[in-house]
Amino acid sequence: MSIPAKLKTESGIRVLEAFESGYINAALSFSKFVGADIGYVRTHHGLHIVEEGMQDLSEINRYEANLLVATDVIGVVCGKSYLLLNTREFDQLSERVYGTEDALLDFKEEFIKELDNVLSASVITKLANALHLNMYGNIPRLVNPFSCNLKNMIYDDFSEEASSVYVNAIHFTFDKYPELKPCFIWVVDQDIFDRIESAPVHS
Repeated sequence: MSIPAKLKTESGIRVLEAFESGYINAALSFSKFVGADIGYVRTHHGLHIVEEGMQDLSEINRYEANLLVATDVIGVVCGKSYLLLNTREFDQLSERVYGTEDALLDFKEEFIKELDNVLSASVITKLANALHLNMYGNIPRLVNPFSCNLKNMIYDDFSEEASSVYVNAIHFTFDKYPELKPCFIWVVDQDIFDRIESAPVHS
């Protein structure tokens, strides 16, 4: 079976639906966390051969981020989530964080890590329940400043773990601040489709 064809199988549809459910949950959690109305727009959904250097990621690779929070997915599926923010998004989201001048940046970074922890858990919970897979998130890791090419980063993170990966990405939307569009990217080993093919589907 060709790689694109996997997305049209029953397992492929289940994975897509599970991510959609996860993003809805994440947007609700995000809204409660920062006290704003937040939605999302899906920007990418596809399978990629890692050795080919992660081509066709133009929808998300052009996003210019200054800060990255990465969370490893632990369990039966190898994966990672990446929350990407630019300087304005970082400042706006953490504007209510206070502290001494020397420690303020550290406090704001810890706030963003906790935000990522909430968002990642919101998605992983839905994925694990919908796909009946044992998986959970590790402690978020923050990179600030972040200046790596996104395709190269995914290649470096997965080239030794997987031959092909499934990439699903969104950007969050803010009703009152349309210029804010934090990018949320999920990458998992394509064997996620094989692992759920025989899993029961509960109503």
